[in-house]
Amino acid sequence: MLPTLITTNLPMEQLRVSLGDRVASRLAEMTERVILDGPDRRRRTAPAV
Repeated sequence: MLPTLITTNLPMEQLRVSLGDRVASRLAEMTERVILDGPDRRRRTAPAV
């Protein structure tokens, strides 16, 4: 009964295509959707040394 974190950059329609309607529907019922907005931290330039 530990929490599980699921991340994706796919919108719900793409999840339905990738996973199928049944799995996507189950995920939508069982989860709380949190949309993170902001810059991609992986694409920052490296600090000058």
